[in-house]
Amino acid sequence: MWSLRFKVENKDSVYTLLSKNYEVVDFMYPLDYFIKKNRVHILGMHLVQGEENEVKKFLGALKKDRKIREFKGEGNKALVLIAEEEDFYKLLFSAEFYHPSPVIIEKGYETWHIACWDRKRLEALMEEIVKWKNKFSDFILISIEKTNMEEIYFPKIRPKLPEKQNLAFELALKRGYYSWPRQVDLGDLAKEIGISVSTFQENLRKAEAKLLPFFAK
Repeated sequence: MWSLRFKVENKDSVYTLLSKNYEVVDFMYPLDYFIKKNRVHILGMHLVQGEENEVKKFLGALKKDRKIREFKGEGNKALVLIAEEEDFYKLLFSAEFYHPSPVIIEKGYETWHIACWDRKRLEALMEEIVKWKNKFSDFILISIEKTNMEEIYFPKIRPKLPEKQNLAFELALKRGYYSWPRQVDLGDLAKEIGISVSTFQENLRKAEAKLLPFFAK
């Protein structure tokens, strides 16, 4: 199987346009699509990361957009059915393509990861995207290469965490606790949410104990 990764400024997508207005990162995983009344209806699961207030405003604005047909939100997650008018969405969500990982939407740009058995079909897709430069501008090819099962994202493999453990893990991830070199220590993280270092550490370690087995090779 061949894998295509690219980044593009999408001037048509409501998700991408809204990402310019709010400090969030939207991870959108396409679930299905169908054609109805000459419009491409796309069902997608969204996981939105950012400050709680920014996430809430982003999802609130998204829900009100005229293109949205169905919306079910809970916390920083939303199941969304959107009706798009442009034909290029038929190409991006064609049945011959597979999406190994979510589309990453941030600051007006989308990062796509699309796979196909035939490299020539991916090359043809790139050619088509370039033709739509009035909507898809600033196209950046990241890679086109052979891929394997390790590259495939499975949406349901991450276990659900209790609220306090999830908060500790998400905060540590966002503030760079897992970066190298480490950008923040446990004391800073605990202080930010107003709990003791020992309590924060306990919540984080419990979260790691549940999550790490799912990401280990």
